[in-house]
Amino acid sequence: MPTSTSLPASGEHFPRLKIAVSDCLRGTECRYNGGHAQDDFINQALAKYADFLPFCPEAPVLGTPRETIRLVNVDGTIRVRGTRTEQDVTEGIQRYNDKMVPKLLQQGVDGAVVKSRSPTCGLERIKIYRPSGEWFGSQDKMGQGLFTAELQHQAPELAVEEEGRLQDAWLRENFMMRVFTTARWREFMSGHPSVAAFQAFHRDHKYLLLSKSESIYREMGPIVAETTQENLADCLKAYETKLHALLAHRSKRGSVINVLDHLYGYFKKQLTEQEKTHYRETVEEFRNGIVPLIAVIKVLQQFLSHYGSDYLETQVFFHPYPAELALRSEITAYR
Repeated sequence: MPTSTSLPASGEHFPRLKIAVSDCLRGTECRYNGGHAQDDFINQALAKYADFLPFCPEAPVLGTPRETIRLVNVDGTIRVRGTRTEQDVTEGIQRYNDKMVPKLLQQGVDGAVVKSRSPTCGLERIKIYRPSGEWFGSQDKMGQGLFTAELQHQAPELAVEEEGRLQDAWLRENFMMRVFTTARWREFMSGHPSVAAFQAFHRDHKYLLLSKSESIYREMGPIVAETTQENLADCLKAYETKLHALLAHRSKRGSVINVLDHLYGYFKKQLTEQEKTHYRETVEEFRNGIVPLIAVIKVLQQFLSHYGSDYLETQVFFHPYPAELALRSEITAYR
């Protein structure tokens, strides 16, 4: 199995992702009715760049087809019961979770895509019923599917999204930025990093990190600066904690514009008045939701190609994920 993907069009190198995924989203007929929930983004776009680690908390325990199940609040404890027979299947589901969640994490997954509205896999807004089978809207809380809740409990830093939420361009761009950066870190850590390599990783990710959270980025710099061969392991661990916290921040248009202006500053003294005007107008159109981010990126890449900058040449911000995903081509990808 290849460990990375090189894209000839751009010459960029991208680590091959490891993504845990609800098996029904891959097209496996394991749903309660014997069907599947094949998802186009997962199987047509993401599959080109990821190896999938499938899971299904229900089919191995309850078979397919099967009675539908729901979450039930029994004296403050969440149980899983059949909707028709009210058979309690909590223990079987939990045994699967106890076995599969650690297995996925041991394989170093970079993120997970789970099935929406599922009592086992849903990420949010899963109804929790009363023992009577009733649910009274705002009077009864909503929660997570049991598998996803256990996954996030054991790996709170892991990027997890539902397939439905990934239809939102903003959530999709943030998820993909997060998993590709996590994969780069995983690949970096697997290569027995040196102090110099650690410094290079941080340097090359500067503007990507800055676009996510300037405050956390400012906390990461001293960790790198104070790293020696003797404390390298501890510094890498501390940096990783900060990195995951930073990546959990969703990109905001204002923070991205701040980074764009930093990059523009490298060329400002060399640009013609016409080039300056073109940049400022394009940024304002991005700010106002008229053009997508890729329009501004292309202007800066033209400056980089014409005027050059050894420092910016290696900045991951320009190519954080494969261009073919077109994540920066949607106006709604930034808020």
